[in-house]
Amino acid sequence: MVGKFIAKVIAEIQDWADVKLRRLCGRITPDQRVVVILVMFVVFGGLSVYMTVAAIYNIGKSDGRELGIEHIDQIRLKNDSIINPFNNQ
Repeated sequence: MVGKFIAKVIAEIQDWADVKLRRLCGRITPDQRVVVILVMFVVFGGLSVYMTVAAIYNIGKSDGRELGIEHIDQIRLKNDSIINPFNNQ
């Protein structure tokens, strides 16, 4: 019930955004569209390259922290007849 409502709201928002974007793009000339596409390509491409290089650069860096490895302690069990049925205490 709620899922259908959310899907309907999302569809309406998508339709509204589509109409607004088509109206906005319809007002500019084809040459301006090419310029907008090229600028977006350069900006998003630059961000993609930056994020990739930053991720590769930061591999292995941990800001001075090292991974702390601890050994698991042995579990201390009570001396119970269920655990040790041959213990007669």
